[in-house]
Amino acid sequence: MLDKDEHQLLIDASVLYYLEGKTQSEVAKELFLSRPKVSRLLKKARDLQIVDITINYNNEKMEELQGEIRRTFNVPNVVIVKTLSDKKETINEVGKAAAKELGLILHDDMTLGISWGKHVRICSSFLKKHEYSGIRVVELFGAISYDMDKLDMLSIGRSISSKVGGRLYPLPSPIYINDANARKAIMETPLIKNTLTMIEECDLILSGIGAVDSETSTFQTLWDNYVESDIKQQVISHGGIGFILAHFFDKHGEFLDIPANDNVIGIRTETIKEKKIFAIAAGEKKAKAIFAALRGGLVHTIVSDEDTLRLVLKYGKRLSEIEKGGR
Repeated sequence: MLDKDEHQLLIDASVLYYLEGKTQSEVAKELFLSRPKVSRLLKKARDLQIVDITINYNNEKMEELQGEIRRTFNVPNVVIVKTLSDKKETINEVGKAAAKELGLILHDDMTLGISWGKHVRICSSFLKKHEYSGIRVVELFGAISYDMDKLDMLSIGRSISSKVGGRLYPLPSPIYINDANARKAIMETPLIKNTLTMIEECDLILSGIGAVDSETSTFQTLWDNYVESDIKQQVISHGGIGFILAHFFDKHGEFLDIPANDNVIGIRTETIKEKKIFAIAAGEKKAKAIFAALRGGLVHTIVSDEDTLRLVLKYGKRLSEIEKGGR
């Protein structure tokens, strides 16, 4: 937590640099600081959203890529940001763009379903506070684990619901329960049953897209903490390439016919197919999974970066050639 003096210093440095156009050296001289200290202050001001930099990425190349993604996959809404040299900064830009786009879509008396993971968490951090009337925020699958990252599902739900002035419908349960009787008993408890009912009423779903062969933290958390070894082998042997809302799918964007997809405490595959999904996904390791999700018609809005979506198209063309050659 910043004290008043530090907060004011961040504001003073930001005003001098961003609004008055002074160099970092000039800011340092005026505030009696070193130039490296000013550089750190400006970065901290951006990280804390004291400074909110918005870049208009629209140009001919971006619009062409946007159009090609729309035409190729028949996806209604495509939001693209520039790929930066730093992967973390690229994901932050994607999250910021997603938050801005989401802010344009949210409205009163809406039911918003949410996933968890790094991309959704970053999006929630950039979401502007706005008091909507009658908005509901619904957790779409359980995420209880003894070592679950405290920044994930529970805090994401609280963060989004507080920013939109909505009511949170939590789902305090493990993701997967293999025992049919235990699963039925949990799903019949009043709190869980109420949230499961709300899931069916979602107007929009906010989710990331995970890659089965990825080393991303979201995948490793799901893979290591929730999926048993026999299920892992089934996902791989059935051609699993990605997952969305804890459900695994293949290269065609079709959900795998495996126990894990039936044992989720939360949203059902049939419901996923029916709902508008606002997906946030970036990074070359996710390109194949993004392609499959788009190919399968699982996504209504995709927010990503330029290089990732170019890889998506490249992978799609290569796969198409292979499939044609195999006929």
